[in-house]
Amino acid sequence: MTRRLLLSIFSGITLILSFSPFNAGVLAWVALIPLYFAISGQTRARVFLLGFTAGFVFFLGTVYWVVNSMYFYGGVGLPVSVPVMAALAAFLALYVAFFGLFFSLTEGVNLTVRMMLSGAAWASLEYLRTHLFSGFPWVLLGYSQTPYIPMIQIADVGGVWAISFLVVIVNAAFFFLIKALYERYRPLPFKEALMAAFLVVSAFTYGTVRVKQIDAEARRWPSMDSAVLQGNIDQGVKWDSSFQDKTIEIYRRLSSEAAGQGASLIVWPETAVPFYLAGEADKAGLVTGIAKETGSFILTGSPSYKYNEGGRKAAYFNSAYLISPSGEIAGGYDKIHLVPFGEYVPLKRVLFFVKKLTHGIGDFSPGPGPYPIRFEGGGMGMLICYEAIFPEIARREVSNGASVLVNITNDAWFGRTSAPYQIRSAVIATPIG
Repeated sequence: MTRRLLLSIFSGITLILSFSPFNAGVLAWVALIPLYFAISGQTRARVFLLGFTAGFVFFLGTVYWVVNSMYFYGGVGLPVSVPVMAALAAFLALYVAFFGLFFSLTEGVNLTVRMMLSGAAWASLEYLRTHLFSGFPWVLLGYSQTPYIPMIQIADVGGVWAISFLVVIVNAAFFFLIKALYERYRPLPFKEALMAAFLVVSAFTYGTVRVKQIDAEARRWPSMDSAVLQGNIDQGVKWDSSFQDKTIEIYRRLSSEAAGQGASLIVWPETAVPFYLAGEADKAGLVTGIAKETGSFILTGSPSYKYNEGGRKAAYFNSAYLISPSGEIAGGYDKIHLVPFGEYVPLKRVLFFVKKLTHGIGDFSPGPGPYPIRFEGGGMGMLICYEAIFPEIARREVSNGASVLVNITNDAWFGRTSAPYQIRSAVIATPIG
């Protein structure tokens, strides 16, 4: 049993290395083989345990950043934040455990069918993880392939789950072949290996053609000179009222530089404005004045609120605003898919001791929409941070009239962890069509 546990752990470690920041995505194509050998011929209880072990190691190594965020920005000490992170990893590991159980139950099934079923099972479990309990589509297997641009183009046909499906069936094909060679039985499962190879070559060929098509189309698209700014504001002082003027001055200087280089659209990050842009007229003038000074559109993030009938602030929102060159707010968007613990605390009555990670205001509420912001370049579809990895939001923006998509984010509360790299990979492999 010890040897099998080590094989499961090895699978988990190999999966970790497949993702950012290591970017050894080629390892994903063989990462499940040790797990397959570990669960081969075992009882259901042992299979579940071995699958859980592989998943637990994998998610410990990829969502460990939760501790950093909770400890430094959520005010939660290590005695609480570490168990919370471990509980999250354990929950996510259940998906791998159920996959291992399914793969084990298909022993004796035709190898070709078993190979295809394994890919379908993994992709289905990832799809479930993407949507269950608000969804947590973090480190989906297909995201490991973002360094290889042609290989991820099939996402526009079947989403990131199509990439995961392909990676898993290749793992299965390798496993069948290695196991047959090791146990010296004939005939060797060349048919499955050839089928997996054919699907990989087909996906790569499709991706190569698709990239050329998109590049050709992009050259015909209308263009707008734009600039993306990052003020590098320390998250620890961002919401300090004494630092607000300095924050805006940093963005004024950067915006002036960008406008001097011809940018007609200047994009600031999520919650770059550390006060209520639409609710504090005296401070808002500092920001709208920058748009007038530069003669450019400025897109920025800011918290916002709405009053209830009694005149009290009833709901807070993570918002984006487009400011015209005349200094007027031309439109806005309220984030609709919020980050659990980052922007609100789920099960707050139970987890009363946990603070959300976003400082300065109360829990955010989801906004309506998604609706594009109208501007002279057409409809601007907004995606704020976490929303970029949910393709249905981008599709709804486009169907509602967006001609361009803009994602603003604030990854400062991740600290110097692998999380910003992981979310970047997720955005690259998330289709909008």
